[in-house]
Amino acid sequence: MANSGQTETTALVAMLGGRAAVNVRLALVADAQQWQLHHGQVTLDDDAPVKERAWRYSTATFLELRLPGPTVAALLRGDDQDVHGIRIVFPGPPSPSASTYRLRGQEEWGRVTTRWPRTEWTVSRDTNAPQPGHGLLVGDGPSFLNFDQALSAFLYQRPHESTEDRSDLWRIVLPQRVGWLSQITIGPDLLTAVVDGEALDGAVLELSGAADNQMQPVDGAGTYRFELAHGLAHDSLLTLRREDQWLDWRSFSAPTYGRARDASVVWEQPGPVLDLLLANGEGQHLECKREVPECESRKKMLKTIAAFASQDGGTVLIGVQDDLQIVSLPEKPNVDKQVLAVVGMIRDHLEPMPSYEPRVIDHDGKKILAVEVSGGDQMYAYRNEARPEFPEFYVRVGPNTVPARHREIAAGFRQAPGVTTF
Repeated sequence: MANSGQTETTALVAMLGGRAAVNVRLALVADAQQWQLHHGQVTLDDDAPVKERAWRYSTATFLELRLPGPTVAALLRGDDQDVHGIRIVFPGPPSPSASTYRLRGQEEWGRVTTRWPRTEWTVSRDTNAPQPGHGLLVGDGPSFLNFDQALSAFLYQRPHESTEDRSDLWRIVLPQRVGWLSQITIGPDLLTAVVDGEALDGAVLELSGAADNQMQPVDGAGTYRFELAHGLAHDSLLTLRREDQWLDWRSFSAPTYGRARDASVVWEQPGPVLDLLLANGEGQHLECKREVPECESRKKMLKTIAAFASQDGGTVLIGVQDDLQIVSLPEKPNVDKQVLAVVGMIRDHLEPMPSYEPRVIDHDGKKILAVEVSGGDQMYAYRNEARPEFPEFYVRVGPNTVPARHREIAAGFRQAPGVTTF
């Protein structure tokens, strides 16, 4: 099967119709005294529990429940259906085909990530279909500034992003648990892969690069090792496959500190990782400092950390010049005191406390402090000692940290209830 392509909608209707029940999330909008389907997500996973939820507003309704497969098939076909006491009307003729994507484990696409590989189908919405309103949503559910924010919270437990594409009417997810890579540990001279799966007969592991290729058979779930005589090449690819079909894979071209990294890959050779990170240069997710800053430079670093936390994360490297030359941390004060100084700055000036990890990297005898900042689901403020009553909010635009606009600040402040993503 190709990594992407097209599937006839009739084939998806038949697949859904043949299942006893499926997990569904539906977003409905009110139009002319009726409820029209705006977006539906289906998970074809009998092992995934579902906790029924219903958020009801005058102009929108969000439902999560388990429905009979034929009912969902009928909705996909374009037939009106009664669901949870609501008559759902289809917004126009169904699309004849769906875009098809085959995704590896730990791959994020459309805000969804799973440990195992999966196949996803998306059916586009009719461009003439009614669009949801942009007013405040207040009703039998959490309050939101608008429909898009409510939809992001309901589906993903994450804030809405202005760059998101909401053109899909349906999203259908099928987990592929034949075989997958649970964890990969990369050391200076050894790569260790933990393989899991439900049907691994005949599978092999292949580690390939531009100048080398290694293979070994997989005789079941377990741990497999590849010796790395010269370390791991930057262009390496690890593939779990059966004949000419891949089951799962990982590439190791550009690991990135601080951002939403592949949780299945553990690097135990920080030097090569640092080289790859610096190769990308300062930008949206990387800021370099020669030393632990003081006075006005301190504020610049803290503003950047707040911006990283308010968006999708990033890293501050201390001991690296703006031209990306590694100069090392100063010998005095000692490294531990420099780490504590940075931790204290963050504690005293950022609110709320962002999720971050200070890590000292030894690179060819030079020590660098990496402050890895995770992206959050809200805005993080910098508080100036001179005016602590006036919080300041920032975002990252390329290699620059700039004041956040009012709409960006407003978009960051919302409550996202605890939900489990498909």
